[in-house]
Amino acid sequence: MKWADANINDPGISIVNIHAGFDETSLLLKEKFPSASLKVFDFYDPRRHTEISIKRARRAYPPFPCTQGIHSSCIPLNDHHADKIFVTLSAHEIRDAEERKGLFLELKRVLKQDGCVFVTEHVRDLPNFLVYNIGCFHFISRLSWYRTFEAAGLKVIKEEKSTPFITTFILNKHGI
Repeated sequence: MKWADANINDPGISIVNIHAGFDETSLLLKEKFPSASLKVFDFYDPRRHTEISIKRARRAYPPFPCTQGIHSSCIPLNDHHADKIFVTLSAHEIRDAEERKGLFLELKRVLKQDGCVFVTEHVRDLPNFLVYNIGCFHFISRLSWYRTFEAAGLKVIKEEKSTPFITTFILNKHGI
């Protein structure tokens, strides 16, 4: 998470972490940014998000304390609440494009004007195909991610690879 370091540990910074119940990052965020306020939300709905792998992962890892269950299109925060929002390896679990757009519209709503959203995902591309074979079709294509971000009014200000297989899209409301 080196790409997230800049000014994030200032007192009063508000961080939101959104996941699908397999949460490997909330503890890391709390340890890395102890002065920040951290809110954690789980959008998993077993009726809508039916992948077997996420069900297994949810059983294997206990939730972060104070994690709040939400609907993907309704984050219980005021407008312009969050300085930084993290969605790590989970938004692809929303298979329906309209539901995914609804999540990102909510992220935009709760994001401060000068805030950033960090979306970390495997992308449906050649490197992931070589590793996951047909399993890579579970991932969303780069073009589809860009369409989702654009439909929600979010702009990609930076795209960073942490490995050949994992991409972080850094988004804001203005594209600068």
